[in-house]
Amino acid sequence: MMKFGFVADGVAKLLIAVALCAFLPAVESFLLAPRWLAITATVLLFLSAATEISYGVRKGEKRYVKYLAIFDSLWVVSTIITVIFALVGSPASGFIWFGFTGLGSLAIAIVFTTGANGPDFAEDESSDGTSVSTD
Repeated sequence: MMKFGFVADGVAKLLIAVALCAFLPAVESFLLAPRWLAITATVLLFLSAATEISYGVRKGEKRYVKYLAIFDSLWVVSTIITVIFALVGSPASGFIWFGFTGLGSLAIAIVFTTGANGPDFAEDESSDGTSVSTD
């Protein structure tokens, strides 16, 4: 069941990234965001979603759920703040939302790539602290 949660969250983020691609001109004009920032954040969101789906299919360990909960919670808060700023016409709205989306997605991708799916270097060392030679 845990694996399904990772995959479902990744698919939802993937669909959001696709929707952002489809509606990019409208979103960037509403948020008053520069195009480079919108494209960068969308690409990072797409890559983060793909990494999350890959992790969910492979392992889906419960201890990594906290990272997704933190990201999704802060994403909701940044979205609320962004909509308020966009309604008053502040150009900071695009930087807040696309900035958090991009940086948060990058952080999630790093956690799932290096921490979760990465190699386990502890297996290469024996219990007495010396390296195992594989000549």
